[in-house]
Amino acid sequence: MSEMDLPELNRAELHAVEAMRAGGAVVVTNPSPMTYGVVARDARAINRLKGRPVDQPVGISIHGETAHDQLFRYLDVGTDTRAAIDFALAERITVLAPIRPDPTRPEWLAPAIQDGWVVFFDGCWGQLAYLWTSFPFLYGSSANRTGEAPAASAAEARRQFPGGTMVIDADHLREPAATYGASTMIRVEPDGRMSLHRSGIQDQAAGGAEVILERLREFRSSVARLDGSASSPLGKTYLSTAATRQLLPRTRIRLGFARVPNKNADGPRVWDVIRAHVGCNSLGTATAAGELLAGGRLSIEGIGGTLVGCEPPLRDQEEWLKTFLMSKPSWRLDGDELTLTSGGSTITLLDRKIAEPDLPLEGIRWEVVTTITNADLRHHRSLAEHAWITIDGERLTGWTGCNELAATVTRNNTELSFSDVTVTDQACTDETAAVQAAMLATLGSAVDYTVDYNELTLLAPSGIGLDLKAGSEPLPWSPLRVRR
Repeated sequence: MSEMDLPELNRAELHAVEAMRAGGAVVVTNPSPMTYGVVARDARAINRLKGRPVDQPVGISIHGETAHDQLFRYLDVGTDTRAAIDFALAERITVLAPIRPDPTRPEWLAPAIQDGWVVFFDGCWGQLAYLWTSFPFLYGSSANRTGEAPAASAAEARRQFPGGTMVIDADHLREPAATYGASTMIRVEPDGRMSLHRSGIQDQAAGGAEVILERLREFRSSVARLDGSASSPLGKTYLSTAATRQLLPRTRIRLGFARVPNKNADGPRVWDVIRAHVGCNSLGTATAAGELLAGGRLSIEGIGGTLVGCEPPLRDQEEWLKTFLMSKPSWRLDGDELTLTSGGSTITLLDRKIAEPDLPLEGIRWEVVTTITNADLRHHRSLAEHAWITIDGERLTGWTGCNELAATVTRNNTELSFSDVTVTDQACTDETAAVQAAMLATLGSAVDYTVDYNELTLLAPSGIGLDLKAGSEPLPWSPLRVRR
């Protein structure tokens, strides 16, 4: 299907993504009764569009789960307060919260931080799914020129931002409202106290800020009662070290726990999520916040997953794990070790960061596994020639599958910047040429990088990137180190 065959709104999303990849700002639709907003990958583009100093702090939409987890790791508030913040995000409320001055904090948070406080929201709207999922996070602000009210329609946005500024017009998807307004902003203190920082449409529609705040306080209290005072595995991933059932060779139980806002209108406002894997399908389910681990038991009613056809031994092992997890096993956390017990069966797991420490970025031959477009769309290039990179100090060397690659690299805690990129000039096959193009498009400035044990992800601001894997194991196989 060509671009011209797409509906007008989808074409507009495509053009908006391209504009933001090029460093521009775009005016986007929010669901009623919220006003329009301005989003960009470069915070300075928002300020230039609004006629403000380019270094003025802006808000940041943490609509991606990875961005959510990275931000929440540095918020200077308790676990129950984080749950209340997730509730606010699900209600499209903007949050002002204290953030710890940690040197490992991601650089991309800096434009949303001022004097130890960070402003964030979740702007993702399902009607514009492609636009939002094309980026792990976006900077944002209300759609208004300085001194004017935020735009409540596409026509008003075009009046305020003439001269070719792109406006995503989705008025036909919004419910008419008597009153439109920007989002309410709450302020969260380190001790968990919450107050109104800026009045907005949510508190006005609810009949006052105190109504909103009381709902958040009640939710925080209820989750605190369910969570109890003990430490929790939420926010971590664990790998099995022992199990009553003998697992198949080179397989291992992997359990991940997370707490996330519910982006849908139906259901609890905050989910507790468990994800599982034992060699074949990816499994998972969600419960209302606080219920998953309440009372020292793992409580789920059912579990779904992908539909990969497993060989009988793997299928039987997976069914055993599903039955075990649905049997309401007790759980106990002792430092980094998590133990689940049900009847005569026990599974012992270790925090993944301890069981499989992340490999160093440098000195590893990182082999290209997939190329990335739109931040989350992966392409396996099975017909491409082998490609890899190695970083040693300030020098990158590599092979694109048909050409030698070299570059200068500088590094901080979450970003790499590449310069002086050179590549030889041999002809490539079609698939290998696509890999080489992705590699060259990725190796620019301000490239986000994450290392997850033996896997490296590079993601450029354009949404283009690479998944790579260490070319060989750092240690021989052992029960605590299995290549995934």
